[in-house]
Amino acid sequence: MNTIHADGHVATGFQKIADAFLANFTERGDTGAACTVYVHGDIVVDLWAGDSGRGPWTRDTRSVLFSVSKGVTTVCLLMAAEEGHLVLDAPVADYWPEFAANGKSAVTVRQILAHQAGLIAPETRLTADDLRSWTPVTEALALQAPLWDAGTGHAYHALTFGWLAGEVLRRTTGKRPSEWLQQRIAEPLGLTLTFGADVDDPTLAMLGEPLPSQEAIDVGGIDVDLLARVMGMNGAFDGLDLFTTANQPEFLSLEIPAGNLVGTAHDVARLYAATVGEVDGVRLLRADTVRDARRPLSTGTPFFGPDAGHRWGTGFMLDSIRRGMAGPGSFGHDGAAGQLAFAHLEHGVSLAYQTNRPGGEPDDRAEALCDSLRACL
Repeated sequence: MNTIHADGHVATGFQKIADAFLANFTERGDTGAACTVYVHGDIVVDLWAGDSGRGPWTRDTRSVLFSVSKGVTTVCLLMAAEEGHLVLDAPVADYWPEFAANGKSAVTVRQILAHQAGLIAPETRLTADDLRSWTPVTEALALQAPLWDAGTGHAYHALTFGWLAGEVLRRTTGKRPSEWLQQRIAEPLGLTLTFGADVDDPTLAMLGEPLPSQEAIDVGGIDVDLLARVMGMNGAFDGLDLFTTANQPEFLSLEIPAGNLVGTAHDVARLYAATVGEVDGVRLLRADTVRDARRPLSTGTPFFGPDAGHRWGTGFMLDSIRRGMAGPGSFGHDGAAGQLAFAHLEHGVSLAYQTNRPGGEPDDRAEALCDSLRACL
């Protein structure tokens, strides 16, 4: 068995999480990773180990967290709703009139956040420069017809989620997600979270070779052309080779509020801790906002893709047979390559896990940490 040394600390009563973290290296193929757990505003686990691809992994090593981004963008929208800038059950067109085109006048902000808008991929061919300019994307999405009527189905809006939710935030507050994140979340909490990064940043971990799959991934019946448009924003980049794409400047230089959040496990755990309690005097969301956002809205077989067992609330992934998190009542989001971040209001707990080794099938690394967390609570 390989031996691995982890840096950081573990509070009394949480050693099982440290054991699971080390087993991710010795038994489940991790090469560079970090895990942080907060309970009632205090750090009880803060661990890092392995290699970043540019040297030893440290507490400050940042990495692309993929769809963990969606949970963070959701927090931005919920904060804006609490402050009265928008109403979650109001039509998007109330704030973004152009969005009403092609039968979308009744689509609500909440339906966008619950993956019910029917806009999983742009129909217009886009470039990376279009994504960087922002408005070419939002204009294209506003004009196109949905794949289904709002409220009649759901499917994962892998990347369009960010421009849809982000444009609502921009129209109602004057700030894009990157600006709200920096000014209203990262600065008050002392976080290094950003959407995108400089590929030459020495603290940035590069994604390594994916773990081998132990089970065949069933892609039967999947429209591969549509999948490429979903994951690559219809030509902006190669969405079918996401892990290679994510190491490239063309991906990292963009603001993708659904997919290229960059930061540390500590950053995201601290953010989620501030959604369920105070962290050094900062609280991001009220308890009633969290309870409302974690109500299940989208479950079962989606319009596109397999039913992987996930459940969705207002922007957040909820605990499910695939993502146990801290048990019923948990909310957060996972991300491609194995990332996961979540919180639980009643337990006052948050956990974040980051890795630079993309997962195979199955990928039990995050779930092993969740299992150990539940055993400690």
